[in-house]
Amino acid sequence: MGNEIDLHAQGAGFDADWLRWREPADMEARDAGLLAAWLEGLPTEARIMELGAGTGSLLRACLPRLRRSVHWQALEGDAGLIARAEARFAHWAWDHPDWTFATGDPVRLRGPGGACELHWQCIDLSAGVLDLSGVTAVAASAWGDLVSWCWAGRFAAQAAAAQVRSVYLALNVVDGPQFHPALPLDGLLGRAFAAHMRRDKGLGPALGGAAAVGWALALRTAGYRVRDAASVWRLGSTHPLLTGAWLEGYVRAACEQQPGLRDRAGDWLTQRLGQLAQGALQVQVAHRDVLAWRP
Repeated sequence: MGNEIDLHAQGAGFDADWLRWREPADMEARDAGLLAAWLEGLPTEARIMELGAGTGSLLRACLPRLRRSVHWQALEGDAGLIARAEARFAHWAWDHPDWTFATGDPVRLRGPGGACELHWQCIDLSAGVLDLSGVTAVAASAWGDLVSWCWAGRFAAQAAAAQVRSVYLALNVVDGPQFHPALPLDGLLGRAFAAHMRRDKGLGPALGGAAAVGWALALRTAGYRVRDAASVWRLGSTHPLLTGAWLEGYVRAACEQQPGLRDRAGDWLTQRLGQLAQGALQVQVAHRDVLAWRP
């Protein structure tokens, strides 16, 4: 097959392995101050709705910081990911012996400072309008860049009408990953990948790299105050599985957007994977976290 790109290579989808590999990088990247501000602003017994929850990575990031009891409604469209979530939380609780974990519906987690009742709901988020009645806060991680401007605007208006107190959206991708060392094809691949990120993911033409700006505008228009902060993936030898999978998915998406890049992209990918194996590759993938709250 030579240097031709296999457009069916694994690594870019939201499968369980991909989510497991990215969780440590997400933990490192999220802005700690913004996350703490969101959690500290929640009232006791807050009802939190998470969109696109995967296997529960965002909640696992929040649990050590919880200082009150909350009810967490995790919405996810993939029943297979929900099925894997119990094992992921059991493993997390094993690594955090000061927390107790009880299966069931709801899942119950209790620690030294807080507690959580976790309800899972398998739902297609593109199928209709969500019921936000009684919801205190909405959260999502690595999800806000998948929706369209129209979807974000409608949702922000709906959240304001339902008196949702806060919206926390972490890890919204920003265009233009930075590679060290640089290669001549970096710019072309970056522009093709950015265009691919804006394709329709089922919720209208996606915001992609404009997600943080788009959500901030939508939420301000709906009457919220907004803060944002950088959250940067730092890929390389410290996250080899994630980095390799991301490189393959990055090239695959760029070549789907611009098929004429395939031959040259094959050489680029071979070089990058070689640099990764040698511990000589560093990649920064920029994201931004967004926090909105009612004044």
